[in-house]
Amino acid sequence: MSWPVVSFGDVAQFINGDRGKNYPSKGSFVDEGIPFINAGNLSLVHTIYADALNYITEDKFNSLNSGKIEKGDILFCLRGSLGKFALVDSDMKGAIASSLVIIRVNEKINIDYLKHYLGSFLCEREIQLYENGAAQPNLSATDLKTFQIPLPPLEEQKRIAAILDKADAIRQKRKQAINLADEFLRSVFLDMFGDPVTNPKGWEVKKLKDLTSKLGSGSTPRGGKEAYLSEGISLIRSLNVHDNSFVYKELAFISDEQAEKLRNVVVKERDILLNITGASVCRCAMVPSNVLPARVNQHVCIVRTDRKQLLPEFATRLLTSTSFKQMMMSIATSGGATREALTKQQVENLSMIVPPMELQKKFCALDRKLVGFETKSKQQVSMPIFDALSQKAFSGQL
Repeated sequence: MSWPVVSFGDVAQFINGDRGKNYPSKGSFVDEGIPFINAGNLSLVHTIYADALNYITEDKFNSLNSGKIEKGDILFCLRGSLGKFALVDSDMKGAIASSLVIIRVNEKINIDYLKHYLGSFLCEREIQLYENGAAQPNLSATDLKTFQIPLPPLEEQKRIAAILDKADAIRQKRKQAINLADEFLRSVFLDMFGDPVTNPKGWEVKKLKDLTSKLGSGSTPRGGKEAYLSEGISLIRSLNVHDNSFVYKELAFISDEQAEKLRNVVVKERDILLNITGASVCRCAMVPSNVLPARVNQHVCIVRTDRKQLLPEFATRLLTSTSFKQMMMSIATSGGATREALTKQQVENLSMIVPPMELQKKFCALDRKLVGFETKSKQQVSMPIFDALSQKAFSGQL
């Protein structure tokens, strides 16, 4: 059975913020007051970050002609991180910035069902129609109204939402187990080696350039995104590199001819990938073997360690440790640059502790065990599995 499909505008009202003369400027923010919510305040678990809110006065709030939130509203991101959203689940007062729109549903749609639609492949597919390659893609409320939504009867919406809620809860618990394993490994690292910046255990310290056989970044093939293929040689970009994790989504591919032009940045097994520019600067992970053969673009640096001195698994955990990451971030943001970046020279001169090889091997053995557990757990919480369930739900096959 397939459900009837309606336009988003048939089941909800879309309310923009006040973009006129009363729009709050940075100078009008106060330490305490009424929340003025922007896209950065929306979390990936669809809640509002309370810690990072800006505030406006009661007078400023009263002067706004639109964009005031109510309990049960969904706040949806129109610029930058398209599709990010959060539910207003309390009676909090607040107003939205121009990067957001308020979605206020009517009686035709269940709010929990809508939340699952907004996080589904169906909504993502609609959004992609408006991502025209612009550096700052954006939507409008008018665009959102045209999105197509499968609309079963209300009771069926509630049933679908309950099933997807249960599946998502299981997925979140497994994610928590992965996070706990990662925290355990961080704790073991500190216990075995101490803080890698202050070096309380007095290990030998060397510059990274003296511990590596390769340090270098690549470039984007001529033609940019238009030159990417559906298969071929992997081109690793900064969006693929997260701390101790490789994200396969949106992994790009290039031809053999394009790869040949990047022959100076051939990625090898157990290479470390370090993001060196942009908002994700200093993120770091070891390359998984299943993406090889591969190259990197100009935003990612290959760090190939001399394994007689420094094991890559140990080095990756060192580079992603809290204190070392903070130290790298301070370097990347120094000098008044408008964009965070690490130069090749700065990467070469990073001071690395070099514990005895036997101790590194002991740590790496534990690291491999936990990485194996995390890999298996990530397969169980993978988006494709959840997406397959969503697809069945929205097509009337549950």
